[in-house]
Amino acid sequence: MKKEFYKSVSFKLGVLSFIILASLFIASFMFNSQIDKLKKQIDYIYFGNYIPVLKLHTIEENYSDLIKCMRTYKKCEREPYFKSIKKDWDYYNNSYKDIEERKVVNKIDKEVKASLNYKAKISTYKSVIKKIDFLKEYEKNIAYKKRVKFLKEYSSMKEYLFYNMIALITVSFLFISFIIYSIIKKDNQLKILTKKYAIESITDSMTKLYNRKYFDKIFDNMPFISNQNSWHTAFIMIDIDFFKQYNDTYGHDMGDETLKAVASELKAYFNKDYEYVFRLGGEEFGVILFDIDEDILKECLNDINKNIQSLNIEHKNSKISNVVTISIGAVIYKPYSYVSCNKLYKVADECLYKSKENGRNQFTIYNEGE
Repeated sequence: MKKEFYKSVSFKLGVLSFIILASLFIASFMFNSQIDKLKKQIDYIYFGNYIPVLKLHTIEENYSDLIKCMRTYKKCEREPYFKSIKKDWDYYNNSYKDIEERKVVNKIDKEVKASLNYKAKISTYKSVIKKIDFLKEYEKNIAYKKRVKFLKEYSSMKEYLFYNMIALITVSFLFISFIIYSIIKKDNQLKILTKKYAIESITDSMTKLYNRKYFDKIFDNMPFISNQNSWHTAFIMIDIDFFKQYNDTYGHDMGDETLKAVASELKAYFNKDYEYVFRLGGEEFGVILFDIDEDILKECLNDINKNIQSLNIEHKNSKISNVVTISIGAVIYKPYSYVSCNKLYKVADECLYKSKENGRNQFTIYNEGE
């Protein structure tokens, strides 16, 4: 049972769905993680280099304004300048620096802090301004190097995402191709089976339905096809009610016309792919429906009962109606149940007999346990 399940189309389609979902999830995860990494790099360049450089400009301007103040006023109020310089310098000094940058900044940090007192002279501030100018140039060079590094990492990241996506798409494509190939191969089993016997020898000459010989071929293969595709398959037996009385009343020529009319209605109704209608002999017909469930089967049998009555073929000697009617027996083969064809035929025939016994012009579907 397990081995058959793993070979089934349902299992393979389930695996295919899982692989597609997993591929999308992995691709999304990889993309998001790499984008987050890229965002950190951008943030680092922006906050770690751009904003601190702006702070250096502000610090330099404050020092220049302080020098002007000291030259203009003997008692220049330095405290506001000190507070502004300290605030901007602390921001700059506390921003992220790598090891080499930190060494450079620490040296200048001592000079900046030493300048923030009333004993410092204008020459001290000019010296600090030179250090600040040096830092501005230093930061520009560092920013350039980091940008080059960032662009290199960005290109590498882009290639990484591209090749991983190609790999995921390739794996998914190969597995999808395998699934499609398996489905087409199994589907072709039915098509080959149909084409192989689609010749005059498999057709009933009067009703133009498939004959008993072709029925035996399809019916014998029915369990195999159902198992391979995990399909529920219905076998239906149909009998025209009181047909002997009809022939006795209207003659065999009219009886043949009635058989043709009933056959034509069955063929018109069961006209989809994998639906087969046969003349089993005399007034008895058979139908095989692949890939069907019980609810749909009930609808079909109810419809076909009504459709035959709607033909309004007169049958004045019928014991149940004044028009031709049919009785039906049906059984559903469940995949991997391994019920023999002989057993299925016998069960369907017993259901047909039950329909006749219960009053005819009705259908009976076999239910286990009844």
